Amino acid sequence: MNSTDLKQGEYRLIFESLPGLYLILIPDLRIVAVSESYLKATNTKRDEILGRGIFDVFPDNPSDPNADGAGNLYASLSLVLKDKAPNTMAVQKYDVRRPESEGGGFEEKYWSPMNSPIFDEKGEVVYIVHKVEEVTEFVRLKNKGKEQNKLTEELKNLTSSMETEIYQRAQEIQNNNKKLLRLNEELTQREKEIQEVYKRLFDIDQLKSQFFANVSHELRTPLTLIIGPTRTLLKDQKISATQRAFLETIERNSYTLLKHVNDLLDLSKLEAGKMTLRYSNANLSDIIQDIAAHFNSIANERNIDFVLDLPENFPIQIDIPKMERIILNLISNAFKFVPDSGKIHCALKAESAMAFIYVADNGPGVPVHLRDQIFEKFRQGEEGDSRSFGGTGLGLAIAKEFVNLHLGSIGVFDSFLGGALFKVQIPIYAPIHIEEIQQPIETEELVPALMSDINELKKNKVETKGSSTIYNRPKVLIVEDNAEMRDYVFNTLSSDFNLWVVSNGKQGLEKAILEKPDVIVTDIMMPVMSGDQMVKEIRKIPELSGTYILFLSAKSDQNFRIKLLQEGAQDYLIKPFTPEELSIKVHNFAVLKKTIEALENANRDMESFSYSVSHDLRAPILGIEGFLQIILEDFSEKMDSEELRLLKTVQKNVIFMDNLIQDLLNFHKISKIDLNTRIVDMNRMVEEVIAAVFQNYPKKSYSFQLSELPNALANGSTLKQVWMNLISNAVKYSSTRESPIIKIGFEEVDGFNVYFVEDNGVGFNKTYSNKLFKVFQRLHTQEEFEGTGVGLAIVARIVQRHGGQVFAEGEMNKGSKFSFTLPKLSENENIYEGIIKI
Repeated sequence: MNSTDLKQGEYRLIFESLPGLYLILIPDLRIVAVSESYLKATNTKRDEILGRGIFDVFPDNPSDPNADGAGNLYASLSLVLKDKAPNTMAVQKYDVRRPESEGGGFEEKYWSPMNSPIFDEKGEVVYIVHKVEEVTEFVRLKNKGKEQNKLTEELKNLTSSMETEIYQRAQEIQNNNKKLLRLNEELTQREKEIQEVYKRLFDIDQLKSQFFANVSHELRTPLTLIIGPTRTLLKDQKISATQRAFLETIERNSYTLLKHVNDLLDLSKLEAGKMTLRYSNANLSDIIQDIAAHFNSIANERNIDFVLDLPENFPIQIDIPKMERIILNLISNAFKFVPDSGKIHCALKAESAMAFIYVADNGPGVPVHLRDQIFEKFRQGEEGDSRSFGGTGLGLAIAKEFVNLHLGSIGVFDSFLGGALFKVQIPIYAPIHIEEIQQPIETEELVPALMSDINELKKNKVETKGSSTIYNRPKVLIVEDNAEMRDYVFNTLSSDFNLWVVSNGKQGLEKAILEKPDVIVTDIMMPVMSGDQMVKEIRKIPELSGTYILFLSAKSDQNFRIKLLQEGAQDYLIKPFTPEELSIKVHNFAVLKKTIEALENANRDMESFSYSVSHDLRAPILGIEGFLQIILEDFSEKMDSEELRLLKTVQKNVIFMDNLIQDLLNFHKISKIDLNTRIVDMNRMVEEVIAAVFQNYPKKSYSFQLSELPNALANGSTLKQVWMNLISNAVKYSSTRESPIIKIGFEEVDGFNVYFVEDNGVGFNKTYSNKLFKVFQRLHTQEEFEGTGVGLAIVARIVQRHGGQVFAEGEMNKGSKFSFTLPKLSENENIYEGIIKI
């Protein structure tokens, strides 16, 4: 057998078996080949160092502040690339990692290195041979001889002084040994704890990867059974335009889901170390041209200047499907963030056996602090809920992993166009350890990712539309950035509502201010302004306080849902949802809003009418009352008893009407006055009310049983009217008893103070207890007990305005009990220094 008969794999076997210590580097200083002797001398494994940078594998010893081996080696390799000539280095101290099984850390090593270039047919450096000889033992023996002579001389000089210190040193050593032993025990325990935590984290990470892989595999089967039949149905020319539109929507969204599934599956393979490359000969210019052609229609729609700067032919050895994914992710990413009428520039260059791919745009760019993070898994350049585009955050992470598999690098920089510049660098030739270059094969691996990205870019075109307006139908505003979801919601609601549709929260806020819809149906994660930000702004506008808001989102987090409801939303629908569910919720909200508006209008009309009538009636009543008084004063002596009785009957009813009108005015005023609240001394207030009430009952003897009442935070004047009405009623309706008893006290129930007034008067039929607090509701005739029938209605309205409730209990001829609740004061409020004595 002669040398020409050797195959590529046999060359690799010979190189790896050489007795010397050899590394083969490419110009970016990544390791592409290594001999077994080198692996043994450096405590490394071939599969752990191939493809990695030499200084990533062999860093300086962090515990040695004088370590300079890495810097000296980098300088030598740089000279080889610059001068294109071998470079022999002096003996270097360059420590290597010690295996964890042997205690970890770094092991002291000395080397004699030599670095030599290998050239291609154009005279360019394509590889560097890094050869070393280990001279650790020789250096140690040499240093040991020098140190022995110096030590002998020093021992002669120090013997006498050392003898006096031995005992003290021994004691210190003994004490320090005890401390060291204790610290070592603690350190061992900490190391065990750290190892357990690391193992748990490793197990969790493995379970996560396995879960992704299992879920992805399980999803691919039903997706295949969705996409296949859908495509078959689309080939049928007999289906209607509406059916075709629905099927195309199913197909587009199925491909989007399949792309996400494939991304998760690739991620699982990468994390498990099972992703391999299948190298083929390819024309990289053609690959970029073919992928870019799919974006031309979008570039034309958005007036984007999309420029390709490619050589006609660019032969390269790569894994074609993975390189297609890299190119697709970079071009799609540029289209996502470039503005309309923007610029995208894609270029391909060759230099020193390396291919350089550039994708530049004039979009917002990538901030410096995010330039490493955007290549991390599940990371996206835009944070929060106001992202311009959806996605899993895996595109650039997978692109970086695919580039690394090709022994290349990827990074993002400032673009000459003003936005972001993504730069990919990969070797033009396959590594020398690749035994065989495969023939290219046709696959549809790129189809899901390509269709998903194209659809994502098309559906995010901002649009605003509305339905035809039909009088008296509820108005609904739809705020959704996904075009297909907008159409789905629009079509679901269009038959029953007047609709407006916008694409982001900012447009939604502007349209809500302009149209004042009954219901807003909104997504959460949208560009420009998110849905929850829009709701916060809407709730600041009084005119929109009655607008009902329904959120639609894929987020199912319970805490986030509660947060949205607290901030002003009325309900929340988790995607996916049915058309019936959406229609019913929106319909119920619209009906509820119209009902509340009708009630509010009726109340306003009634209050306006009552207030106007009351004012119009008072003027003639005051006139009648005045003239009656004049007649009685000037002509009573000339009247007989019957005439006097009739005049006093008229006077009594005029006074009743005046009181009634005054009560009505007070009733309507209560809903309008500002309640300036302060701490009220309830005990003092009740005493003052009792004294005032008994001016009208001076001859009657009543038994009052008063409990100590807690203070309240209330409006003093209106609360006094509550006590006045309740206590005067108790006095009035128990006045017929021989021994009237009135109890005033309180109870604490569920954080509220329940104040009550109880009597042993005539009572009432308990079936009417709910009607007593309505206007003009009386259970006794005017002849039995005087009154207007408005007093308890005033009590109910005052208490309700204070955030409380009113209750009535009673039984015929056994008395009654009227209660009202007020919020209990906190401890700080109760000890407030300036208690107002009202």
